[in-house]
Amino acid sequence: MKKAVMIVAAVALIAGTAFTGSAIAQNRADRADRAALTANQIVAQADARTARIKADLRLTPEQEKSWPGLESALRDIGKDRADRLVAFRAERGQQIEPGDVIEYLTSQAKSLGERSADVKKLADAAQPLYVSLDEQQKRRFANELIRLSRE
Repeated sequence: MKKAVMIVAAVALIAGTAFTGSAIAQNRADRADRAALTANQIVAQADARTARIKADLRLTPEQEKSWPGLESALRDIGKDRADRLVAFRAERGQQIEPGDVIEYLTSQAKSLGERSADVKKLADAAQPLYVSLDEQQKRRFANELIRLSRE
């Protein structure tokens, strides 16, 4: 009896893995079929997210005075991110030859440096607004800032 249960469990595990692998492959195929977003579409999404953040914060008139600097920085960061994503897709389409590993690492270092500069720009632009927020606003804003810094 114990042996039969183990066999059934093993078969179920193998079948589950096969179905999961198939689902993952199908998901990748679906994503590949969809057209990649253009830089302008990515920027438009970033602008919409910026508007949503502002609406979610429900800024007071005094807090509104600190918003334009952050909004401008978010727009610049969104544009930079869109440019990086488009460049990444173009590079990803090319096969990396064994001799090109240094070029690949150099490209990655450049991208990380650009992202680092964007995160610093975000921190600097958000600081004046952040200090004026109440605790509830800070919690909501902090979640958004952390998410933005990881993109």
